[in-house]
Amino acid sequence: MKNPIDNFWKLKLEAVKESLESNNFEVFIADTAAHASKIVLENIIPALNIKSISWGGSVTFVGTGLYDTLKDNKDFKVLDTYDKSLSNDEKTKLRRKALLTDLFITGTNAITQDGCLVNLDMIGNRVGALTFGVDCRGLIPRICQVILPAQDRGRARQL
Repeated sequence: MKNPIDNFWKLKLEAVKESLESNNFEVFIADTAAHASKIVLENIIPALNIKSISWGGSVTFVGTGLYDTLKDNKDFKVLDTYDKSLSNDEKTKLRRKALLTDLFITGTNAITQDGCLVNLDMIGNRVGALTFGVDCRGLIPRICQVILPAQDRGRARQL
């Protein structure tokens, strides 16, 4: 086997994808950050026909380049909660409004193998959007956020 670690993660991600789909998630697997960005811009956003968008704190979202692409987009109303020119009070008000956008993009702290999301949230806007707020939520997790059972974590390190 040429790339046993890549093969291991491919199999695990496919299993997690199936679990998420059985929990009513639509799932796309991207090989790179650029690929993830392309999926969001070419597949997800056009299919949703959104009029407004916002996001919660996510290093992965920024790392895909989506923040830079979307923050000045004129095709829909953008609530930029990362805007450094805003005061803390203004940011809080904007985060509340973001719960009512058509699409809210965020990361997740982890995904379990059985298709559950694990989230910790200092402010509460990300968890609020995921559990109550917007109709459409976009998650952009990284491969390291998939929680494996202890025996598989040990096996992954050995490969």
